[in-house]
Amino acid sequence: MNNQYDIIIVGGGIVGLSLACALARRTSLFIAILEAKSSRTEWNAAIYYHRVSAITLASQRIFESLGVWNDIQNKRISPFKKINVWDAAGEGHIDFDCTEIGESELGFIVENNAIQSVLEDNIRHYPSIHLYSSVTLKELVWNKENIELLTNETTFTAKLIVAADGAHSCVRKQIGIEVNQYDYHQQAMVATVHTALPHQQTAYQVFRETGSLAFLPFSKPNVSSIVWSLSTEEAQRYASMDDEIFKNLLAQAFDYKLGPIQAIEERHLFPLSRQQVEQYIKSRVVLVGDAAHVMHPLAGQGVNMGLLDAISLFDIIIQALNKNKDFASDLCLRQYERWRKADNIAMQTAVGMIKNMFASDQHLMKVLRSKGLNAVNHMAWIKKIFIHHAVGNRIALPTLAQNARII
Repeated sequence: MNNQYDIIIVGGGIVGLSLACALARRTSLFIAILEAKSSRTEWNAAIYYHRVSAITLASQRIFESLGVWNDIQNKRISPFKKINVWDAAGEGHIDFDCTEIGESELGFIVENNAIQSVLEDNIRHYPSIHLYSSVTLKELVWNKENIELLTNETTFTAKLIVAADGAHSCVRKQIGIEVNQYDYHQQAMVATVHTALPHQQTAYQVFRETGSLAFLPFSKPNVSSIVWSLSTEEAQRYASMDDEIFKNLLAQAFDYKLGPIQAIEERHLFPLSRQQVEQYIKSRVVLVGDAAHVMHPLAGQGVNMGLLDAISLFDIIIQALNKNKDFASDLCLRQYERWRKADNIAMQTAVGMIKNMFASDQHLMKVLRSKGLNAVNHMAWIKKIFIHHAVGNRIALPTLAQNARII
């Protein structure tokens, strides 16, 4: 078997698969995807999956450019047209509406399984992509013009290794890149809930001193996905709580915006932390997605930022190929690092500031929060800036995120 490739992507999640699809559509590069999982992603339209992403308009444009958006729509997407945010400790609130920026929606709630299963099907259309399952990385060996990647079964070689293997990246550990990590001592509770009142295609978020609680609308009018950030102790207690007691507690925490909770499906917990690597590149290895950065879920930007990483790297590789340059050189990859590290740190900083601001129980901070939210809510031009940023319409976007151009 020929195990020599131009690019090896370690990690077959949404970010890694999206990069592979983009490269296969536009280039003749020979690509391998090494995935630790042994099975394909499940999709059953009869159930709602607990892991969801709030897909921005920029991410939608990326998927359209890759030719997979229609297939994702055919699985299930849930567009939302409004966002309603309020401070439970005060009187501040802010509302965003897609009509304020001339769009038909602000984004889409999409189950991760829907996106993942579509991308897994899509890569099989490209003979230049080889997907290997049940792969365990053992060692990386650098040569003059390539890297050898030793696994549990065989040895691969490539000009460039892309680490898309998540927050606990094995590639990152192998090459010794340092990570700045902060443990929030919180867990996110996610679950599907059925409410008495319809969500009206609105995403809701309430900030409480104990953490943020979001209701993200599914396609059915009375079904939402919740993401509740709680202290580890509270999360464990709520996860084991009787359903009826928990439904009442949840409705109360949400200020009964959608009436009583009529049903709740299985609750799941995930630890929350913030991560940012010291460097995104090192000797023909480049980090994307959660391998490079992890942020608090209150802004719902994790998958979106990872997609921007992947498609920005795609842009850099295309530029290098067009100029007959080595796309795996430090000179080329530094452009990617400067581009994405600055954007990701800015997003992490903004999310951290919002979290800390709403976590404060000081009276002065409560007053300032309320006045600030209400002031912005009545200033159309500032609201437009916030909305454009939230939906991904901002400067320095990679090509495929700017407008839907089929490649």
